[in-house]
Amino acid sequence: MKKYLVVFMVCLAIAVSGITMKASAADDDAKKLKKKTEQKKDKKEKKEKKEKKDKKEKKSKKDEEKEEKADKKDKKAKKDKDDEEKDKTDKKKKDKKYKEVRHSKTSDEKNIGKDDKGRTIYEGPRGGQYYYTDHGTKVYLKEDDKK
Repeated sequence: MKKYLVVFMVCLAIAVSGITMKASAADDDAKKLKKKTEQKKDKKEKKEKKEKKDKKEKKSKKDEEKEEKADKKDKKAKKDKDDEEKDKTDKKKKDKKYKEVRHSKTSDEKNIGKDDKGRTIYEGPRGGQYYYTDHGTKVYLKEDDKK
């Protein structure tokens, strides 16, 4: 009976050790699986971070390009505007030369002379002084401007 008991104990010990081996192996498998999933998560997170960073860089580059384009447009528009203003002032300076006005001179008009701007000044029958514009309109002089 003692032999059977010893054999039984040995078998029991073997069985228990096998179960613990399986359990430890299962624990190892679980740990490996957990480690793999953690590695996958880490890789995924790193990839997402990299993608976000790339997107931010692309956006910043696009924004910089847009700003540069806008600056170029503004500079060009300003230059064009300055050129137009310069052309206008040049034209005005050229156009300031008063044209010889053609109008029918009445018998009562006296040609007095010319003013500082080169316009011919006339005196009417009652003593009023005036000149004709390019369009033929009479413009009377103020008392301060009279000769």
